Amino acid sequence: MKTTRRMFAGLYAAAALPAATKDPVLARAMESLTAAIPRAESDPARPVWHFRPPANWNNDPNGTIFYQGWHHLFYQLNPYGAVWGHMHWGHARSRDLVNWEHLPIALGPSEEKGEEHIFSGGAILADDGRPRIFYTSIGKRDPEQWMAIPADDDLIEWEKHPRNPILTLKIHGDHQVADWRDPFLFREGGKTYMVCGGNAYNRMRGGGGEVQLYEATRGDLSEWKYRGVVFRERNAELVNIECPNLFKVGARWVLLDSPHKPCEYFVGDLDLDRARFTPDAHGVLDPGTSYASNISYDDKGRCILWLWGRTATDPVKGWNSCMAMPRILSIDAAGFLRQQPAPEFASLRGVVETVAATDLGEKTAVIARGDTMEIEAVLRSQSATALGLRVRNLEIAWNPRDGVLSAGKAQKLVGREQPLRLRVFLDRRVLEIYANDGAAAIFTTVDAGDPKVETLARGGGARLESCRVWPLRPARLSLERFKV
Repeated sequence: MKTTRRMFAGLYAAAALPAATKDPVLARAMESLTAAIPRAESDPARPVWHFRPPANWNNDPNGTIFYQGWHHLFYQLNPYGAVWGHMHWGHARSRDLVNWEHLPIALGPSEEKGEEHIFSGGAILADDGRPRIFYTSIGKRDPEQWMAIPADDDLIEWEKHPRNPILTLKIHGDHQVADWRDPFLFREGGKTYMVCGGNAYNRMRGGGGEVQLYEATRGDLSEWKYRGVVFRERNAELVNIECPNLFKVGARWVLLDSPHKPCEYFVGDLDLDRARFTPDAHGVLDPGTSYASNISYDDKGRCILWLWGRTATDPVKGWNSCMAMPRILSIDAAGFLRQQPAPEFASLRGVVETVAATDLGEKTAVIARGDTMEIEAVLRSQSATALGLRVRNLEIAWNPRDGVLSAGKAQKLVGREQPLRLRVFLDRRVLEIYANDGAAAIFTTVDAGDPKVETLARGGGARLESCRVWPLRPARLSLERFKV
């Protein structure tokens, strides 16, 4: 462990090998994950201030909840490799959304009960004021929704409910549902509700993606009743919905879904008496490489969006993927969703460098060099048909004629109003872009290469009206409690 500790100096606290545990599934998983840490942390391309597990593969954020002063993040984890498989729930907590404590793996498959994977799910407080987590249990049978209860207020140890499965496909009666998974929970009017994703069983004959609604009939959340299809995808080509989130932002209801392509959002009204969500605004949540959303609320009343940040990393590196920056959600005056990075990330800033205002032409100008930074830039087109920034090999380009912002293949309409306001966050190979006060948010990756950021203007003149650049320090990621 001495070599491992030297490698983590300034980034990770020392990891202790897992002690004996009464759960052999979790003991094996912890041993495997701990052994993989040195390889993952030795990769110079791995992000240093985006959240990521100690090593190996992660995907969906799960069970995101603020409890007793801590933001808790559970997530899909493969402790046995940097590829998808062997799904467990990893676990970490943070006071500030930036610096994290890795905690022991929370859930693993109950192999003796036929579980093979712990798929995605959500968390909520029951009537006793303590959290419950729900997830989709996968085995050689139809999917089931299972519940777990914490054994301590730090939410370290979890006990699966003795009455599992809490919900089975039988709850739908004659309504047949396929690909049923990813429970998300919310409260309204003193009652607790759940939504799950999937599709109509007869989708090959014209069915499509659906969101199912359920209502708890006991305060301990151990019994439920089916309320019906709360939302049905109007696009017949979107035949399945994953990770549905139904929640409030202010007075409006928002539905997020992951339809095997960039996540979508809908803003509208929810009639719980009729079990119907009716949208009146629709958009793409993030056209980049993020996926599989989850939601939490904190003690400030903020609605926080969590997303899986896909990186397509070579598994030989010992890691794959991270989480996107937590984003604060709001609804603008036109009724559309806005996303802003959590302001707590300003705590990582070093000394600011101000770039002088300048006219831009076809020739680029280098405004920064480095592999971890935040950039705020305000640009205005005079006659240019494209303007923005180039980060290594990736162009962040805005077309003032049609109002479309592009970052590689990702495109998002941000409008034609000038000036263009960009916030760009670079974390080695991971890049996040926010435009016009959250009208667009894009998670993507950049290739290795010359770590420079340049101005971009084509087809005419433009002006860089202002620009500030901050180097960003690594976040603190502690492994001191990563043991059982």
